[in-house]
Amino acid sequence: MSPLRLPPPTRAVLVDIDGVLVDHRRASDRASYLWASGLEGWELGPRETAELWEAIDRRHFARYQAGELDFSGQLRERVREFVPGGSALSDAEADSHMAAYRAIYRRLWRAYDDVPSFLARLEALRAAREQAAAAGGPATPLAVAYLTNGDAPSQEEKLAAVGARVAGWEMLASAQMGATKPDPAIFFAACARLGVAPAEALMIGDDVGADVDGALAVGMPVVHLRRGDQGPSRAVPTVTSLDEIEF
Repeated sequence: MSPLRLPPPTRAVLVDIDGVLVDHRRASDRASYLWASGLEGWELGPRETAELWEAIDRRHFARYQAGELDFSGQLRERVREFVPGGSALSDAEADSHMAAYRAIYRRLWRAYDDVPSFLARLEALRAAREQAAAAGGPATPLAVAYLTNGDAPSQEEKLAAVGARVAGWEMLASAQMGATKPDPAIFFAACARLGVAPAEALMIGDDVGADVDGALAVGMPVVHLRRGDQGPSRAVPTVTSLDEIEF
């Protein structure tokens, strides 16, 4: 497969985190069972547990994306639906369960194998553009940011733990920005923060609905990272590894 090159007018790159840099699915699947198997009355095996947790995760995260729940609220609702007899859990009790799950989840965080070289290549390009612009050359500065449907402190912790936090790249997280992908508001807000127009930015993401459709809706070029060649796709530049993106 030919490498995919950065479009010439690009002045900013927005990078998703979960599914792109960090193997969230693997960590979540394993953590959900390790946690759930200690709950009173739990009878499901590893695969069934992971599938149930993912389905509940998606359902309540969609409520958060729609503005029905805040970030903490959707976590509590996940726990209340998942834990046997958990519908009446107080906020404090639900938070305690989520803390137990997250303690296991944190230990399982891993970056994908293609992440270190991808980050190094993108940062090298950003630094080279900055140096050329400072020297009065023709190069256009390049801004880079993480754009995530998450909470900034937890995502900062995750990136630092797997060695994927690059100094100088902005963290643009939905919990702090007041909108979630695919809402056009978060893409416009990200571009405003970086001082670029949507057409001058490039989104790199794995989620068709949140990343791909969200970016396309505001006229932003997008690269769909489709790991394992699974799931829905769109008629946009698509790669199966970050190694296929050339800077």
